[in-house]
Amino acid sequence: MLPAIYLGVKLNQKIDSPGEVIVSIPNNASLNSVVNILNKNNIFKPSVVFKPFLKIYSFILKEKLYVGTYKFSAGNTNYDIVRAIFTGKQRYIVKVTYPEGITLKEFAAITAKNLGIDAEEFIEYAKSDSLLIAFKIPGKTPEGYLMPQTYFFYWKQPVADVVNKLLTLQQTNWNEKFREQTKKSVWTKHEILTLASIVEAESPVSSERPVIAGLYLNRLRIGMRLEADPTVKYALGGKKRILYKDLEVESPYNTYRNIGLPPGPINSPSLSSIAAVLNPEKNNYLYFVAVGDGSGRHNFARTFSQHLQNKAKYKRNL
Repeated sequence: MLPAIYLGVKLNQKIDSPGEVIVSIPNNASLNSVVNILNKNNIFKPSVVFKPFLKIYSFILKEKLYVGTYKFSAGNTNYDIVRAIFTGKQRYIVKVTYPEGITLKEFAAITAKNLGIDAEEFIEYAKSDSLLIAFKIPGKTPEGYLMPQTYFFYWKQPVADVVNKLLTLQQTNWNEKFREQTKKSVWTKHEILTLASIVEAESPVSSERPVIAGLYLNRLRIGMRLEADPTVKYALGGKKRILYKDLEVESPYNTYRNIGLPPGPINSPSLSSIAAVLNPEKNNYLYFVAVGDGSGRHNFARTFSQHLQNKAKYKRNL
């Protein structure tokens, strides 16, 4: 009778912690090792009581441990934690936002910062041949195929789960919103994403994107170089400010030197940029330059002489 009372007291005892406790249970962890891990955080003490209890609990209820990272508070009892690790409740959930127009490297950095997943591991898995084949991605990188969005992940969730979710959502959005329309287009999905990524990088103003898409399609139609600064920045590894000498960099992504689209996307474009490429404004524009007033908007021109006038306005506004 006394051992049962003692066990009841221990199970209802609140954990000895002034604040939150974050604990990770690794794959293939034994019940004994889990108790040892929790002991380091003053949970499940004494171990001589909890080690046999967990084995009996697991055997009778036929429940198994849920691996992952958990977040417990000072108000939790030992029994709360027993229920948590055998149900998966209270696993540490993190809200992660990936902004539109970011690169694969930026996806990796945001993931590392928010989920504790190594950035290099993220990129290595994302570039793996098996993954690219599974998602039918041409080339050597999934750049442009990860969906910028807000997600909820478990802390230190397996990198495969995270990357697959980013790719799957983009694929789902594409199939629901653009696949039928793409069937009528002369452009492949890869080409559409590539141009959409350039449009995305050129303007933060969504209403301008169909105009810019139409302008770039005009250039492609007549064999004129795109001369898009964002592609040069991408070729230079994400350089913030480019100089005239940078426009000579030897790279297939340098649209100042090469005619046509670069080999692939330079970021993950928003749905509005993809829609802009599939539904461009029909115009005769060939040139554009920022207004220069901090609004992110641009002035467009049909001729180079008009473009020079707009550039002069831009300098005055600066």
